[in-house]
Amino acid sequence: MKKAVTIKDIAEQLNLSRNTVAKALNGQYVPEKTREIVLKKAKEMNYKSLNLTHIEVGRKKYRILLVSGKPLNNMNYFVPILQGIENYCYERNFELSQHTYNVNRTPFSGFADYVKELRPDGIVAIECFDKNFIAKLINLGTPICFIDFTAYDLRSDKKFDIISTNDEKSVCDLVKTLINKYGLSSFTFVGDNRHCMSFHERYMGMVKGVISSKGAHSKKDDILCNDESFDYGNAEAIKTEILKLKYRPECFICCNDFVARNVCHALKSLGIRVPQQAMVTGFDDVAEATALSPALTTFSVNKEFLGRETMNTLVTRIENPGIPSRTITVSTDMILRESTDRMTF
Repeated sequence: MKKAVTIKDIAEQLNLSRNTVAKALNGQYVPEKTREIVLKKAKEMNYKSLNLTHIEVGRKKYRILLVSGKPLNNMNYFVPILQGIENYCYERNFELSQHTYNVNRTPFSGFADYVKELRPDGIVAIECFDKNFIAKLINLGTPICFIDFTAYDLRSDKKFDIISTNDEKSVCDLVKTLINKYGLSSFTFVGDNRHCMSFHERYMGMVKGVISSKGAHSKKDDILCNDESFDYGNAEAIKTEILKLKYRPECFICCNDFVARNVCHALKSLGIRVPQQAMVTGFDDVAEATALSPALTTFSVNKEFLGRETMNTLVTRIENPGIPSRTITVSTDMILRESTDRMTF
């Protein structure tokens, strides 16, 4: 008579602990990939006690609220992230709701009532950078994961998570690469470095890259206008700020590709050639980066993965609310294109 397959047998085949295999088979929490591997192996080995109905019932179907602090206008950047979130929820039969909250138009009490009525198991917050709104959002007590965060110091006794890209190191490495390759010495950052955590870290990455290469930098050499009162989408406005600079920089490090595109337009109207007379870099690798001529040096991140990782992080927070707050960093890829390549001109 053939010996019945046991949990121990499955665990040995997968090099997992018996406890992990037992949890996966009984519908308790384990990482989704681990659960899938265990169930597949259990089926292959004809594990007689496998009760897929019980497992399916044991897997919770969460209600997720996606909150954005403003309309997501940069769709080239946000669509893949949202697809990652939506696909993750669809695959697990999670309920996903979306809500845009305007801090200048909507009283928080009304939003709090909406959340109370919806009763989400977890919240994903995207483009939420207002410090006061974030503090109130955290204090609602619902498990929450932020994609990017405020640039201002915020302390809370509530637990939450942040997903970000490795902005500071990315830009620091780029600056050092350009200094080593071309001997550059003057850089200007373009963008509101207090807009959000990622912009601030990109700015700090530029400064650290210059200083680590024995250079010096001063804020008076940057264009850091507050984006609530300055239109970074207006090339003429950027042109005016460039003309105010005491010296023309050898390289403009821009907070993202959108701003970099308008810096390129401003430089063109000033008769300054890119990259021969001034280099320009962006961040995010959206469609505008390759549509420009010359094509834009930038950083690429797997945006759909970022969305999925946000959901993985949030589900872990929902199921383990007492774990410490975490900042999870997703790596980027440096893409050197024509806007920093003088060798091709």
